[in-house]
Amino acid sequence: MITLYCWGADGYFIGCVEVDEAGPLPERSTPTQPPKLTGAQVARWTGSGWEVLESAPAPDPLPTPDWPALIAARRYTAETAGTTVEGMPIDTGRDSQGLITGAAVAAMLDPAYSVRWKTVAGFVDLTSQQIIGVASAVRAFVQASFDREAVLLGAVADGSITVEMLEEGWPA
Repeated sequence: MITLYCWGADGYFIGCVEVDEAGPLPERSTPTQPPKLTGAQVARWTGSGWEVLESAPAPDPLPTPDWPALIAARRYTAETAGTTVEGMPIDTGRDSQGLITGAAVAAMLDPAYSVRWKTVAGFVDLTSQQIIGVASAVRAFVQASFDREAVLLGAVADGSITVEMLEEGWPA
């Protein structure tokens, strides 16, 4: 049996184990004994030997999330998730937003305009007033998504942002 001295992923001595001499060395272990330590000192394996530090350094801080990118991605997900307008499930993907805008322009130009519109649940007949109503509701829904993004970016700016906030307050 031999004594192996083990270190954690950060290189600091964490203890020792007894192993059979015939087996391979366990990961992150060495038969080289760490130096004697006093007070708050710690031993750290360098890959070729032990070094003594007066104390364990503070852990590296966690990386700061790229909040603007995370918020923009979450806004896009909310914006394009779809909404319900007067009981009709409406696709709010970017292509659908464009088609709805085009239909609304046609309805504004011709009050007698009507369309057979395909919703998520199937086709419905819409009058020009209903088309404008759908367009207005979708526009409000999309704007609410951008408004929520702006609020969250304000929380980033003032340092009050939390992970939980990323999932709260989006339009449904």
